[in-house]
Parts: sequence; C-alpha cells; structure tokens
Amino acid sequence: MTRWWLAGLVALFLWIAYGLSPYVALYRLSQAVQAHDPQAVAQRVNFRTLRLSLTRQATAAVLDAITARRDLSARDRAILTEASGALAEPLVESLVTPETLIDLLDDGWPVRAGLARQPGSVAPSPDTPPPDTPSAGEAAQAPNTQSPNTQAPRAPNTHDPDVPATTGEAGRRSEGLGLHASTLSQLFALFRSAEPRGFRGMVVSYPPDRPLENRFRLRLRLRGWTWRLVDLELPSALRERISQRLTGAMQR
Repeated sequence: MTRWWLAGLVALFLWIAYGLSPYVALYRLSQAVQAHDPQAVAQRVNFRTLRLSLTRQATAAVLDAITARRDLSARDRAILTEASGALAEPLVESLVTPETLIDLLDDGWPVRAGLARQPGSVAPSPDTPPPDTPSAGEAAQAPNTQSPNTQAPRAPNTHDPDVPATTGEAGRRSEGLGLHASTLSQLFALFRSAEPRGFRGMVVSYPPDRPLENRFRLRLRLRGWTWRLVDLELPSALRERISQRLTGAMQR
C-alpha cells in the first residue's frame, strides 16, 4: 500500500514539474534577453523553424500589399509576386540571429534589422494613464518662470520612419512590447494567455494587456528535456512595417 502512495506522489510531482516547466523556460529566456546573452538565447531557440515561420509571414505581408495595389497591371503584379520571396529572404536572415532576436524580444522592434517603430503604429497600453494636462484656468494662473532667452526643448523626431519614436533602452522597455517574464505577476499574466498545443507544445501571446492584433504569439515546443522557441507570430504593426520595407525595395 505504501508503494502505491509513493508512486502516486512521484507521478503527481512529475506532473506538476511538467506543468511548470514551460514557464520556467519563459523565465530563463526572458532573463537571457534582459542580460543580452546571445549564447543563452541561442540554446533556447530553434532557428530553423523560426526562419521558416518568419519567411512565411514576411512573404504573406508583401503579397497582401501587392494585392491591395490597384494601379498594378497583371504582368507587374506577377513580377512582384515572384520577387517577393527573394526580397524577404535577406531580411529574415537578419532577423534570425541571436542578437537581433534579443532586440526583438526585448522591446518588440528589431531596430538592428532596420525595422524601427513608426509613430502611432502601436496603441498605448490600456493600463497606462494619460499624461496630466492643466486646464485653461490653471494655465492662465500659472506664472511664467521661463527666461525669455531659454530655448524650449526640441520635440522628438516623429517624421522619420527609420528612427524609433522612443529612444533609450529604458524608454523602449517602458512601452511594454517585449517578452517580460521575470516576476510572478508577469508569469501569471502569460499563464492566463497560454494555449496548450498537445503534450509537447504551448502558445503564449504577449503583451497580455494589448489587443490581439498587437500581440506576439510565441510557440514553445518540448524537445528532449528542453522547451525551445520554434515559432513567433508577429503583430500587425510589425508585419506592416516589414511590408513597407520590402515593397519599398521593390520600387527601387
């Protein structure tokens, strides 16, 4: 009888360990990204399957842009469609490196690959309060303490699409677009968005407080004793940025 109890406890322990293991893998991947450790990230990513996934998404984004253009003839449309795969390949190759993947998972935008965020491309988090603005009466009563010779601070560049709207590592992370799984609250938020894919697969969408079209969908797969990132579905804003980049190259 005792042996049956021990066997049951061991089975329960193994089941709990299996259930927690993908979240431990997310935590370690997040830690490696924050530490900017390419070797640790490479150990947790299947770059072959990730390359196939990103190539499919980049090609589909370009084909959607070509289809939406009504000014193209059937011949031009066919030529651009044939060239889409060749143009997507070098861009995807620049994305599937440990360094660029760290950039992408850290803040949601692979600036290393020339894909900076465009102003207004991602909606602010619903948990982010709007900035405080004084009313007209408060503005009229407020004394003007600025010297007439003092120059007002320059506004950030919001017109250059190749310049990130928010500069600095801390500023980009504050937008909450990256993979954050360093605390129990962050892991619990990812747990609520997790979708099992059989016994050895799981999909997590993040950031969990964003609309579905603005989320990444990260798929983990258990191989041996290690959970690895095998697929990363990009949000609509980043797919559109890739489409603009590739269609611009076609026009040149």
